[in-house]
Amino acid sequence: MEHQNRQLAAILFTDIVGYTAMMQKDEQNALAVTRHYMSTLKQSVEAFHGRILNDYGDGSLCCFPSATEAVKAAVQIQQQLQQDPKVPLRIGIHVGELFFEETKVMGDSVNVASRIQSLGQASTVLFSKQVAEQLKNQPEYRSVSLGKFEFKNVD
Repeated sequence: MEHQNRQLAAILFTDIVGYTAMMQKDEQNALAVTRHYMSTLKQSVEAFHGRILNDYGDGSLCCFPSATEAVKAAVQIQQQLQQDPKVPLRIGIHVGELFFEETKVMGDSVNVASRIQSLGQASTVLFSKQVAEQLKNQPEYRSVSLGKFEFKNVD
């Protein structure tokens, strides 16, 4: 069995909503949006002690040492992306174990964070019940339950 480096983390997954259509309509605008997104993402992830693990161009996979740090970064990212050029970003956050194998990041928690992100709309931050549990004693964060969701191929 190959050695796998495992880590418990808050996983933050992002995606620019409608990026393909944006690129088809106006490449220069899409590039400006992408630059603003990446600059903001790097600054906020670093400020809250996170790491960008994968960059997909119009989205990313990041990890943080705590759910609180991930949510703080997510809020800051969304606030800054409301400035021009506005970036229609959705963010999903989940807490769980991930593992590294060579240059790949994997784990059920990565899949869950991705599925949570996919439920969002532009300028939203959605997170799992596990993240909500970590934030319950932090009065500056008020969350609203959207209910339970079934994800394809995820128990």
